[in-house]
Amino acid sequence: MGFENLEWEMSDCEDNGTEIGEEKSHTDKKRVFKLRRILNQLDGFYQRKQLNVLKAREELKVFHLHMADLVEMRDKIEMDIEREKQAENSVAVFRLRAQHKRVCAELQVEEDLGTHLAMILKEHELELSQVEVEMGHFLELRQELQLEEKNIQSQDNKKEKLRIQHEKIIIKGRQHKAQHEKIAHDEALQQQVEIHRKQQEQTRASRHKAAVYLKHTLQRMKQKEAETEEKRNELMKKRQTAVMTLKASITANQETLRARQERQKLYEQKQKEQEQQMRDTLEAKGLNSTELIHRQKLQEDLNKRNAHFAEQQRMGRMEIVAKLLSEKDMKERRRKSPALIREKKHEEKHLQNFLPPSSHTWRGMTERHVTSSPKASCVRPGSDVTFSSDSAEMMLAEREDMEEEDGEERSLAQPEFTGLWKHKHIDDTATSDENFHLNASYTTIKTDMDKGLVSKAMKKSVKAGESKGPPFISKPEIILFKDFDIGKTYKKKVTLTNVTYMTNYCKLLGVSHNLKDYVSVSFEPPGPMSAGMACELEAVFRPLLDVDLDGVIQFQSATGSFSVNIKCSKKKCEIVVDRCLVDFGTHVVGQTVSRIITLTNRGALSTHYTLTPIITGPLQQTSTSTQVPGNTESFQMCSGNPVVENATEIPSALEIAENIAHTDLRPDVCPVSAHSPDEDLMAGPGSEDIKAEQSGFEQTEFSIGEVYEGEIGPFMTVKLPVIFTPTIPGEAKLDFQIMFSQPGCELIVVSVCGVAESAPVWVTKPNIDLKICMYDRLYQDNIEVQSRASTLLRLMFRVCKEMKKHMSILPKTGFIQAKNSFSAQLKFQPRQSLYMDAKRFFNEATGVLEVPLFVQVADQVRPVEVTVHAVVTSSDLQFDRTDVDFGHCSIYESVQTTVRLTNCSLLPQEFGFVGVPKFIDVQPNDGFGTLLPSQSMNIHLIFSVSKAGEYKFTLTCKTGINRDFLLSCRATGVQPSLKLSDWLVKFGRTAVGDRSTAVMYVENPHATQKEFTQPLTNINKRSGAGAQLFAFSVPENSEITFTPASGRVLPGQRCLVQVTFSPTLSDDAIKAETLRLNGLNEDLHRAETDTTSSKHTQPETRRKMETPLEHVQGTKAATPFHSPNPADIQTGSLEYLAGKVSLLQSFTERSSRYIIPCFTSSDSVLDMSEEPTYRPHDTLYVELRCPAVRPALLLISDNGHNIIDFNQVPVGQKVLKKVIIQNISTEPLKLSSSLLDVTGPFSVLNAMRSVCPGETHTLLIAFTPLLEKKYHETLEVSCGQMSLDLVLCAEAVEPVIRCSNDGHMDFHCVPVNESSTQVFRLQNMSSVTVQFSVLLESHCRNESDGWLPAVTDSTAHVGVQNYSGMSVFGATPSGGVIWPADTVDITVTFHPDHQSLHYRDVLRVQLINKQTVYVLQLRGSSFENNMFACGGDPSNVCCESLIPSHIYTSGHTKHKDRKSLLLTLSGEYRDGKAITVTRKLEVGCVYSSKPNAKRTIEFLWENVSPVEQQGFSVTPTQGTVDAGHRRTITVTWMPPNGLAPYAVVEAHALLTMRGEETDEYSVILTAHTHA
Repeated sequence: MGFENLEWEMSDCEDNGTEIGEEKSHTDKKRVFKLRRILNQLDGFYQRKQLNVLKAREELKVFHLHMADLVEMRDKIEMDIEREKQAENSVAVFRLRAQHKRVCAELQVEEDLGTHLAMILKEHELELSQVEVEMGHFLELRQELQLEEKNIQSQDNKKEKLRIQHEKIIIKGRQHKAQHEKIAHDEALQQQVEIHRKQQEQTRASRHKAAVYLKHTLQRMKQKEAETEEKRNELMKKRQTAVMTLKASITANQETLRARQERQKLYEQKQKEQEQQMRDTLEAKGLNSTELIHRQKLQEDLNKRNAHFAEQQRMGRMEIVAKLLSEKDMKERRRKSPALIREKKHEEKHLQNFLPPSSHTWRGMTERHVTSSPKASCVRPGSDVTFSSDSAEMMLAEREDMEEEDGEERSLAQPEFTGLWKHKHIDDTATSDENFHLNASYTTIKTDMDKGLVSKAMKKSVKAGESKGPPFISKPEIILFKDFDIGKTYKKKVTLTNVTYMTNYCKLLGVSHNLKDYVSVSFEPPGPMSAGMACELEAVFRPLLDVDLDGVIQFQSATGSFSVNIKCSKKKCEIVVDRCLVDFGTHVVGQTVSRIITLTNRGALSTHYTLTPIITGPLQQTSTSTQVPGNTESFQMCSGNPVVENATEIPSALEIAENIAHTDLRPDVCPVSAHSPDEDLMAGPGSEDIKAEQSGFEQTEFSIGEVYEGEIGPFMTVKLPVIFTPTIPGEAKLDFQIMFSQPGCELIVVSVCGVAESAPVWVTKPNIDLKICMYDRLYQDNIEVQSRASTLLRLMFRVCKEMKKHMSILPKTGFIQAKNSFSAQLKFQPRQSLYMDAKRFFNEATGVLEVPLFVQVADQVRPVEVTVHAVVTSSDLQFDRTDVDFGHCSIYESVQTTVRLTNCSLLPQEFGFVGVPKFIDVQPNDGFGTLLPSQSMNIHLIFSVSKAGEYKFTLTCKTGINRDFLLSCRATGVQPSLKLSDWLVKFGRTAVGDRSTAVMYVENPHATQKEFTQPLTNINKRSGAGAQLFAFSVPENSEITFTPASGRVLPGQRCLVQVTFSPTLSDDAIKAETLRLNGLNEDLHRAETDTTSSKHTQPETRRKMETPLEHVQGTKAATPFHSPNPADIQTGSLEYLAGKVSLLQSFTERSSRYIIPCFTSSDSVLDMSEEPTYRPHDTLYVELRCPAVRPALLLISDNGHNIIDFNQVPVGQKVLKKVIIQNISTEPLKLSSSLLDVTGPFSVLNAMRSVCPGETHTLLIAFTPLLEKKYHETLEVSCGQMSLDLVLCAEAVEPVIRCSNDGHMDFHCVPVNESSTQVFRLQNMSSVTVQFSVLLESHCRNESDGWLPAVTDSTAHVGVQNYSGMSVFGATPSGGVIWPADTVDITVTFHPDHQSLHYRDVLRVQLINKQTVYVLQLRGSSFENNMFACGGDPSNVCCESLIPSHIYTSGHTKHKDRKSLLLTLSGEYRDGKAITVTRKLEVGCVYSSKPNAKRTIEFLWENVSPVEQQGFSVTPTQGTVDAGHRRTITVTWMPPNGLAPYAVVEAHALLTMRGEETDEYSVILTAHTHA
């Protein structure tokens, strides 16, 4: 004890001396941290400016290098231009000039860019200089900050040294204390050994006595073991039965839930269809459908809110009743508490003798109900406290015993099946870290009735379907960072869930202004979120100061803004006590009663506590009025858990704190100190004064146990015993105060009161709680009477006359021995007339019964009062209807109906349907189960018969207390005319896009007419012959197909029906996924745009950087996101197909269930013009279970489109297409394909292979048509799990090309080394695109033979070619594409390099399939001079070599030979007269593009006289010819008289042509005649 007092004094002195220094140091640290943050921001700003300058300089440097390259390139181009000019290469000059112009333009642009870069560099340098100047202003502040940081560091080091010294002193004191405890423990062990020795001696003595009874005892034990074993076996069988029943019930519940979900989906779909139909109707009428539908929805929401408000009011009233019952139960527990503690007092004394002192502190942690103190302060954590394993085991054993005793007191009825009934009616209240500011003692113990009411209210609120509150809820609701350390980083993930009934969006706006330096949020906007979807965010907290922080994280959604609260709590020392008022109740003088005050530290810092009395006057105050024993209702508990009667709502913790702060110290209110705890500690007495007060206090009626001061660590519990030993009859009161060493922890005041009386007889349990009782059931309890008198006393038990019929006590009269006890039996059997008999004791609305009983003692005026408490409830089970009609049921099927069974009692009840007929099945759990208080359960009645007839029966529901409840039922069994071979069809796991097929039969079992008559009912009578019609009714847009869907079945025959299941994706789901993908793409684009814009924005001034966060949030909120309209998405578009592929990749397994009706009708009286009349009672039903799974193969090419359309392809052309298939399963797949038509145009060019998960396989499919028609085939790609159908379709078209030329193209009289062009046009007359190529015969021969013939004549296809090796003819373009109904112009160029008249070539137009569609003959002639003469007959054989003649005549003089022309005229005689013969020659002038070429020529006939003498005449004899024109010369010959037949006349004339040069032609005129 001395060391502890020394530590306490040292801690007081240190706290006293360093308080001012700590406050100053804390202020200096805040200032230093703020200055350091400002300087760091300034340094960062300076670094950014410096980086901008460096970047600008680098850009300018790169610019100069680029400019140098451009200048060098320009100079080089200028040199190339000069060189090409000298070489007279005009084409190269034009190209170089264009390049030079482009380089010059680029130089001009770069010069402007250079000016801009230089200006930017100057701006950055200026800004850098300004920042340097600004940093110079802060130079002195920086030096001062460094000095302050050094001072703070030195102060921290000194504090650390002092703390280490203080801890060493504390450790030494605790070591000394541990030694004392060890000595005391050894002494306790020695006493235990001594006691054990004495017990052994007593055992030896009693062993002789036990030998006599051993034989009988063994026999009884064997008999009891046999009985126990038998009971155990029976109990095990019952438990197994209960487990199997529970399993069957769970399975039935799952099926019911699945069916309910399907019905919900159908209901939602119908609602959408009705809304769309209403919208269309209103729009057709010309009304505003959006406004009207919106008003209708608002009206529906208003009705729902009104209904929900009424339901909340009703539930609130029920909760108030439940709270009142709970408060009364708590009062009864307080009354019983003295007797309970007295029974456990001896056990605690034995445990204290064997356990070390430290174990008593550990045992204090087993208390379950803890109340919080009004305020708490933060202190530094203390050292940990170690516990022994033995003390922990003793604590756990004691806690289990206490829980078992509480369970025995709370439940009177023992369940038959303990495995199902093993529940606690009252839940323990536990504190939560997230709700640390709430009062833990406020949460009262809930009864089963409370649970039933709450669950029922929750169900109704969920059914209301009304969206209230924020659009998103967070989990957790409050982000709490508790007990943080400065310098560490804490992270917490929060899940945001969309709780609206629409697609919503979530956007982060920011955190509160006071948290932006400590809290950062990592959040990625998820885009559009459907109802029930969730997203995550991460909150990161980096504490810089040891203070509490409170704020919110703001978000924006499509329906409005919302926030998530965030709280940051530093380490505190939060001390609470379980009670501020200890009421010992009424006790007899001389009795010793102990109560425990549980002191709990709910914070992370330890403190030293001291429990002392408050001596403000007399230590005891005795009142003349006698208080009723156990009545503590006039006291209110402080620390946040007041007990308020008849209250409709519970006050908050802040209201309680204000009430306590403004309340004077009265006997019924817990007093609270008005001054600070620091002043109490500083002005408090020393350790010697405390000892004196403690010794003086122990002489009063109230005393404190051994533990009145000590250390309480973080999250520890300490039990403080208070002992009441009354010496004088009357009421005694005293206040205790608990003081703490930590600054900021206010002292806690605990009021203690008790009443002492001198009655010789008392009742151990003045309050008897019978819990919840049922009408007409017997309940019993014991009334134990104690006597301290020294003589025999007579007792008489009295019951009120109102309760005579319901309650009795046996025996009514008895005698109690001196200083002994007497037990009487209380019997309670409430009747239905309880309310009429005892109105003043019984509340019919709540069922609460409170009856006083009296024990009259002889020679005693005042009787002993006993109060009996009970809640009386009925044991009725109620059906929602009394009569069940199943209607008409087929003998091949079952009819199910549901009745609702409600438990009207406040206790759970077991029930079971007994005596059920064979044709009735009751579910769930075969009609057996347990109903909780006020719980309702749906009972499914399934009616199945094997023959037709009328059925009337009654179902009996028996409860666990042997009560019967009847339910009348009736039904009619019918026999249909047809039956199905299978009533249930289960398809295998079918992939989306695949199909599964099942086969079933529709049978007509009646072979003759006699079988169609059933005498039992009128419904079964058939009219007509035995042929029957059937028709399956399949829902629209379903995945089920029946083939055939209707038909006719003859008697004794059956019809095969094929059922196909083809799972697909709905249009709505695909469009929703498309919208989601579009939203993600838009968010990504928006994020990229924001990032790009943020990079190019210049930093603002410091005042702009300090703009409030609210302005930024308002700017962001002003630009909402607009979702696209689903109606704009077209089926088959790229967006639609992308959404479909995304759904297939993320598809999860789903199972569908269809019940398809099959309507039947008689075919006897059916006319062809009439519709068949189907009988509703003969309708058959087939159940289809269709599981759909994600496909193993996914077609990812062409956006998942499985139709491979080659479109129109020309005949003979080969087209390839790639099909990419991906394995999206989790295992390798081996692919295989079906066979295509071997004679068809389609073919697969590559083989199938195995595909690993996630990999793809590419199929090459070729289409090569040979005939003009349409083609269609199906390629099936399959694996072990599914098959994928690829539809191949194409159309072959014959290409048709039309040419504008007739097949010949002549180039006449083109000067040497000059060009001439002509154009012809190709037109595509077909509907497909045609690829063509233009080929020349000369090129083809060069490529194939490698040589040309040396001699060409007029009959050859290819004539003379150029000497240079270049082709004399050329065609551009040489190939290309002609679109349907389009034209292409082909330009043919003739460019000779020497004089010749025999230039010839062949031009062919060929398609891509090597088909020649057009052939063109090319001819040309060339002359060296600008004049020529032509016509006449060839004078010799044409022999023109491809090798130039000057190659062999090099070095010799070139002689110019005269040219000759031969003109032959053939005359004849007719009627003895000679006929004139005429021939023509042409003289022409060649047009040349040379500027100095002569434009006209002259011609002249010389030596014409000799020619004329021979009969020849020439017209004209001379003339001129313009360039590009020809002139005809006519030569006429008249045979001279006397010329003999066949005689040849020959003459020579000279034709001279003068142009740029002079040419002479020797014209040989030859004529002859024939008869």
